Amino acid sequence: MTDIPSSSRGATPNPPSAIPQALAEPHIPAVSSPLNPDASVLVTAARTRPTKAPAREQREKRDTIKKRESTAKNGTPDRVADRKGAATRGVPSPMRYAIPPPRTSDYDPPRPPLFSSHEPNPFVTPDGEVELKRPVDHAVNKKDYRYTPCVADPQFSHKQYYRQSDGRPYGARMSLEDADKWMHFAPSGLLVTNEKGWRMARANVCAREGSLYYEVKITKGVPTEGSALNGDEGGPMPHIRMGWARREAPLDAPVGFDGYSYGVTDVRFETMHRSRGSRFYHPKPKKSAKSKAAQADDKNYVTHSDADRDVRTGDVIGLEITLPALSLQRKIVDGIYNPAVDIGDGFEQRDPHAELATLDIVRDRIPVPYKGNVYFETFEYQATKPMDLYADRSLSATSAATTPDLKNKLTPNPNHAEPPLRSLPHSAIRVWRNGKLVGTAFENLLAFLPPASAPAAANGARPGFDDGALGYYPAVASFSGGIAELNFGDGPDGFWFPPPHLASTAKDYRNDIDMHDADGLTNGSNGGVGGQRAVAGVTQNYRQLRPIGARYKEQIAEDVLWDIIDECDFFVQDGGYAAEAEGGEGEIAASVVKSGALARARGALGEEGMLGEEVSRRY
Repeated sequence: MTDIPSSSRGATPNPPSAIPQALAEPHIPAVSSPLNPDASVLVTAARTRPTKAPAREQREKRDTIKKRESTAKNGTPDRVADRKGAATRGVPSPMRYAIPPPRTSDYDPPRPPLFSSHEPNPFVTPDGEVELKRPVDHAVNKKDYRYTPCVADPQFSHKQYYRQSDGRPYGARMSLEDADKWMHFAPSGLLVTNEKGWRMARANVCAREGSLYYEVKITKGVPTEGSALNGDEGGPMPHIRMGWARREAPLDAPVGFDGYSYGVTDVRFETMHRSRGSRFYHPKPKKSAKSKAAQADDKNYVTHSDADRDVRTGDVIGLEITLPALSLQRKIVDGIYNPAVDIGDGFEQRDPHAELATLDIVRDRIPVPYKGNVYFETFEYQATKPMDLYADRSLSATSAATTPDLKNKLTPNPNHAEPPLRSLPHSAIRVWRNGKLVGTAFENLLAFLPPASAPAAANGARPGFDDGALGYYPAVASFSGGIAELNFGDGPDGFWFPPPHLASTAKDYRNDIDMHDADGLTNGSNGGVGGQRAVAGVTQNYRQLRPIGARYKEQIAEDVLWDIIDECDFFVQDGGYAAEAEGGEGEIAASVVKSGALARARGALGEEGMLGEEVSRRY
């Protein structure tokens, strides 16, 4: 065949020859890159591979680069590519960041916090026995970030050695990290105060489902006698507000300031939500048939007497919260809740698949050192636009009259178009005063599971994940020197005024001897009857009122569980046992051996490779 003469334009390529020619090299870059670091090895291996010319007009099939990397004779698997591939799988995994190796001090337990006395006059309780101090050199939560103590552990090499921990004082208490920087605490973490305007602190335990209870004693607030508005010498009166708050609630505002918290005031003793006061009430018995007028007025509002109009020094306020099962909450935030089918609170109708979906916990955390301790830094959940409109006081009745659909758009319900404005049926907050039930403060609380709660995507956070710490936290706000003492029920003396339906012992709400079959049934009966649910071989009655302090040990168990799951996840992503079987020259095997020897030299590992006392002290 005669060759076709080339054109005068030098840049125009010649047409392909009619005779098929085999490619000299596979499609592999000759220069290594971050995504393909072993390119030179693959090229060498490909050159020794025999090539076979394809038939005419038949496209040659070639394996992908990733497959050729895994089958090349002298090539090694690309760990970076494996991790990136695992991150794109259907099952989400926590993110791993490029961090330096742990220091020797990182294996030690978190150091106890340092406190500074108030100057010039220290804060002391009215009896003069306890001084309240402000923590210093301590990480505190900010607007976009949240901090939790962590510690290096040689048993978690694949998750970069760090795991969840906790600092002193151990037990359910007010969180030193999740509080405004001007809050002062007692050494036990159970007394709080503040010298400035409204400042708030949250506890280190949260309510996610079931019924939980805690108490607040007004140590210094409105005097037992006299006016509740003017303080001594015309100065401001100390005040306390208490309630339940989510993580999005601001710390420089009182409880009940926006839609993320529900509070109770001391003056006038009223409920507070979205900075709008209301009254306690007792729900009327529900009837099968109601007129529209009866449906609009189904509450018996409580009228306080003159003696009970204000919460004064020495009063004990009990706050009880009731939340439906997490499986029902997941249906609500996912938009598949059907009130005709989902009749109960979710504890009777056990759905194992729905329960497993609610346990999909993903925690994107990076350890950062600060003032001698190490903290996990995570992106904090932020207020959303629908919630800002919901709490906007400028949208008054006049605005609602001019825009008829505005009231419906801002009224929460379980099937609301906006996930942040979806409410939880069978949820309520009830308030007790000195052992007597005052009434119901709130019903149909707002949902908190994602996507109802979301971090700021502009900072690089991944939305749609639950980190296991979302829920309603006990919260107390102080104003102008008000002092409050909290009781979470886990102390030796229990509560000051326990409600009559409170579980007196842990055995009342957990039967640790009932074994379960593979299908979740208890001794041949339905484990879901009566609000009991089988969890890890234990029947737990979530409808039974429990002290919020019981959540502390449960949260520790959850932290340990998810740390182990994250370690197993990263172990599989790194190649599992196959990667370690490649020999001591493998990346992971060498790092494991080196870290074990280093940890043993530091005293973190015993002679048999077990955890030392200083590492496992918290557990």
